[in-house]
Amino acid sequence: MRTPLLIAGSLLLISACRKDEPVGAGPGQAILRIDVVPEWEGQPFTAFTEYRAPGNYRFQAEMLRMYLSDLRLVNASDEQVLEQVRLLDLGTGPKQFELIAPEGEWLGLRSGIGLPHDLNYSNTSLFDQDHPMSVNTGMYWSWATGYKFVLFDGRYDPDPLGTGALLAPFSVHTGMDTCFTEVDLFPALPFSTALGTTTSLTLRVDVSGFLLNGPDTINVTTENQSHGGNLPLALKLTRNVRRSMRIE
Repeated sequence: MRTPLLIAGSLLLISACRKDEPVGAGPGQAILRIDVVPEWEGQPFTAFTEYRAPGNYRFQAEMLRMYLSDLRLVNASDEQVLEQVRLLDLGTGPKQFELIAPEGEWLGLRSGIGLPHDLNYSNTSLFDQDHPMSVNTGMYWSWATGYKFVLFDGRYDPDPLGTGALLAPFSVHTGMDTCFTEVDLFPALPFSTALGTTTSLTLRVDVSGFLLNGPDTINVTTENQSHGGNLPLALKLTRNVRRSMRIE
């Protein structure tokens, strides 16, 4: 169960750097393997590739990073924290990470998008250069205390009929406590983890949905800059990111 001790000890838990290399299931461990697959309209997503944004504007994403935090397994009566913080770089293609998990039957995963208050305002000197919360990740706002939660940078052409280079900048960085949210990642069917075995799940992230998602559709020609301000746009992107994630 989540307890105040987990929050009080969060700095100790995150002080150890976590790697993406497979850890393998030992005889007394259950392993949960997460395959992260970024997509654009159902096809593999690639940074610096031209796509079409809402309104048929030519668009390319150049950098796309986001924090997951307090990643935990959920069953009908309990939650088990697996990892305190992980930085996903979706611009570098599919990736895989493995977590040590308790044995059990689970409905799914629950995670923060961004960092909860206590982590967001951590002392950056606590983290070495390889840690996901190191200032070397580019996710820390040097002008303000706290971290970027989602970093979404790219370029677009304001002329839908244009054929030249994409020059107009798109840069939306969410952050601050207001933009912290949680996402439920429940597959269609429950799954189990067992000692000495590895359970695999696929986390699909639809990057096209970051821009096109019902009432929160983003017009890149008029909604393209947010760096701690422009809260309506930052919150719109936050909601779109949450809707664009699913696990199977």
